[in-house]
Amino acid sequence: MINHIRGEKQMINSTINYAKIGKRIKNKRMELKITQEQMASDLDLSTYYISKIENGKATATLDTLAYISQYLKLDLSYVISGTSTLEDTYYIDELNQICSKANKKQLSLIIRLAKAVLDE
Repeated sequence: MINHIRGEKQMINSTINYAKIGKRIKNKRMELKITQEQMASDLDLSTYYISKIENGKATATLDTLAYISQYLKLDLSYVISGTSTLEDTYYIDELNQICSKANKKQLSLIIRLAKAVLDE
C-alpha cells in the first residue's frame, strides 16, 4: 500500500512542474516590485520557503499556492498550469488545440456544432 501511494505521488509530481509554478510566482512578484522579504512577511511565511517555491525546490500545498495567488492577484489555474480562463486568448487557444488534432470530417462536425450553438 505504501509503495502504491509513493507511486501515485511520484506520478503527480511528474505532471506538475514546480519550477514553472515558481517562475510564474517570481515573475509576478517582481512585476509588482515586491521583495521576497515583504511577501514572506505579508503572508506569514519564511523568506526561505518563498525562495524554495520560486526556485521549484519546494512542493507547496494547494492552499499555499492559492494564498500566494490571491496575494499576487493571479488566477490559481494560471499559476499551476500556465493557462487561465481569465486570459482573452484561452478559448481560442483551446479550440486551436482541439482542431489541430481533428481530421477533415471531425473539423466539419466541429464547425456545424459551433454554428448550431451560435444559432447560425
